[in-house]
Amino acid sequence: MDVKNICPESSPGLFMDMLAGERSILRKVFGQSKRLQPNKPSTKAQAAVALTSGRISEAIYNELTRLESENVSRQAEMEEMRSELLDRGEIQRFWHEKLNEGRNHGVEVEKHYLSAINELEQEKTVQEKYFADSLKEKAVMDCQRQLLFSLKGEINDLSERLASERRIYVTEQCKLQDMLSDLQSKQVGMLDTKSMLKAEIEALRTLRSWVEDEARKSQARAKVLEELGKRWRWDDQASLPSTSETEK
Repeated sequence: MDVKNICPESSPGLFMDMLAGERSILRKVFGQSKRLQPNKPSTKAQAAVALTSGRISEAIYNELTRLESENVSRQAEMEEMRSELLDRGEIQRFWHEKLNEGRNHGVEVEKHYLSAINELEQEKTVQEKYFADSLKEKAVMDCQRQLLFSLKGEINDLSERLASERRIYVTEQCKLQDMLSDLQSKQVGMLDTKSMLKAEIEALRTLRSWVEDEARKSQARAKVLEELGKRWRWDDQASLPSTSETEK
């Protein structure tokens, strides 16, 4: 047993209780346990067994008897007061007062009920108006949604059309780039041809000027030769008479 943990002032009483054997309070409370565990709180059942055991049981019995007798006397007094109140009619008067209070309370409740009904009717009217406005707004929103859907379809069609036109534009642009490249190459060829033509024209001009110079020179020589021929013919004609004269 853990007797060392028990307060020294309680040791004599504990020893005397242990000498009682089967009638010991410790035996009734803790049974055959050898550990008291004084620092552990006891349960309500253990406290009840301890209080109803030993010398204190008689005091508890007397206290219970006293409480029971007081309860009986209190019940008798209440019954006597009840009979007196019934004889005086105060209970009926009290009951009628309560009934009147109940009726008045019912009237007040009915007034509050009617006012609440009126408020509910007004609130119902407001809610119906709000519901009608909500339906109108919903109809407007539905129309706007349909309009948005139609606009979305048109935008999709326009997007597809723009995409196809863009593809056509890109194709045409590629073709134009190819044509531009061809034209540039042709332009380069034409520039080369033009430069060659210019060179040939210059050569032809040079040749023409040379030919003209040669023609003028030929004309001058022809004139000189013609003059010489004329002179030769004139000399021949002049020499012929003198020859004939000499022959004669």
